[in-house]
Amino acid sequence: MLASSVISIAYLVAEAPDEAYILTSGEEPIGVAFPLFCAAVFVLCLILVVRDLAKRLRGCPRDERDARFMRTSACKAGMLLSVTAFTSLAMILFSELIGEGIADDFLGKMTDYEIMVSMMCAGPEEEFLCRVLMIGFPVALICVAKGHQKCAKTMLGGFGMSRTAMVFLVISSVAFGLLHLDGWSIMKFPDTFISGMLFGYVYIQYGVHAVIVMHSSFDLLACFDFFIGGAGTVPLIITGALGFVLLIRSLFKFRSYIPENTLHEPFEGNFIGMWDRD
Repeated sequence: MLASSVISIAYLVAEAPDEAYILTSGEEPIGVAFPLFCAAVFVLCLILVVRDLAKRLRGCPRDERDARFMRTSACKAGMLLSVTAFTSLAMILFSELIGEGIADDFLGKMTDYEIMVSMMCAGPEEEFLCRVLMIGFPVALICVAKGHQKCAKTMLGGFGMSRTAMVFLVISSVAFGLLHLDGWSIMKFPDTFISGMLFGYVYIQYGVHAVIVMHSSFDLLACFDFFIGGAGTVPLIITGALGFVLLIRSLFKFRSYIPENTLHEPFEGNFIGMWDRD
């Protein structure tokens, strides 16, 4: 996840002098201001994820390093990114088998640089619309109605799973899937619905900064397919396979990652304990 982010940012910066003019030309120009804003948000979120990783591992005894690493937002988001890759590839394969390929003809009208910029912008934009506004905002309103303090901070995510959060997670994931029907075929809906559930879970558990990095890095990783003429699918396959292995590994070691206090540690609490919250 972090490698994909750094490589993509380096590519966008390196190619900007020769390719950036494309953003202000054509029938529907993207412009420069919005991509620059999204890039700034993406880099800031990346810094926050790395900061959290460094903070949790700093001064950590060697025998506890693995367990602490597994609790970081970088690890959890990276693991679920791999699961997202696995489910996306599975849906692509399934759609091809039933003869209903996921259409993406509109991408053929864009240059590689335009695709890369669009994918980089998708993370901040879609996470604001589908997670901050559709999960964080209503949860914050409920928080205010119950008389809690610091409700505005809820908008940033990381408040932990609950029955209320789960309801808005499902609603936002349906909306996320429907948004992707524009320009794609109907088979894109189940793929993006599952991705929306995973993105939303990371937002609820670890915060908006973690899910923006996860979302953007996944989209940017998918862009490699356009640059390498189809061979770019290989990184996604490797990522999906890694996600499957990590998922199985985490299931075997799950008990060692559950802290005693599950209701006041939204970064580390187990799902069942947090579900029982109001």
